Amino acid sequence: MFYQDLKLGNLPHKLTKDTILLQNEKCIIKVTAGTLTLPILIDNTPRGHFFAGNGEFTLDTIIETARGAVGKPTVKELNQPFLMFGENSSLSQNLAPAADHDLSNMGYKSAEDFLKTANNALDSFTHKRHGRFDFDADAHIFAFANQPDKWDVLISKGDKLVYSSKEKVFISKNQAESISVQSGNVLVAKRGKTVVIDRGNILVDRDES
Repeated sequence: MFYQDLKLGNLPHKLTKDTILLQNEKCIIKVTAGTLTLPILIDNTPRGHFFAGNGEFTLDTIIETARGAVGKPTVKELNQPFLMFGENSSLSQNLAPAADHDLSNMGYKSAEDFLKTANNALDSFTHKRHGRFDFDADAHIFAFANQPDKWDVLISKGDKLVYSSKEKVFISKNQAESISVQSGNVLVAKRGKTVVIDRGNILVDRDES
């Protein structure tokens, strides 16, 4: 579904307790108390948040193949601003208005300083194109800053998950199908069959059990 307008609210809040933003069989994203937030307004309706504070993102990027498990989990400390698009019923219950000392604890001189940082982040992610934003109501999208104007993106919808970063691309569907792409290596696992493409070499393996 396309939305016509995307912007941030202007009243900073803080988390009053540690909060899980997303948790499923593959990943968990959590932020700590004191993290600052602003609502993301899509067509003037809150549909996500900007976060600045601390947290952790853990994604199970291990792929089960015919010859055993390949890879290792992706774990990132969330100490840089990030964006979340999607609903979270517990988040609003854990929010309170941010005071001046809450802002200074996170390194901001004032509410205006925080708002400037937040809007610069949104502009960077959207490339200053805030109209015609395509976003499914039952999906979650997370955008994590990894360097100036570069973002790692996680999309989760039902049993489907896509993660794209500067190191890898990982796709998972209902635990039975996974794809990993990194450093010239492509690995596809689907219902006991594994295909590996490594610098032009192709290996196909099947679980015969």
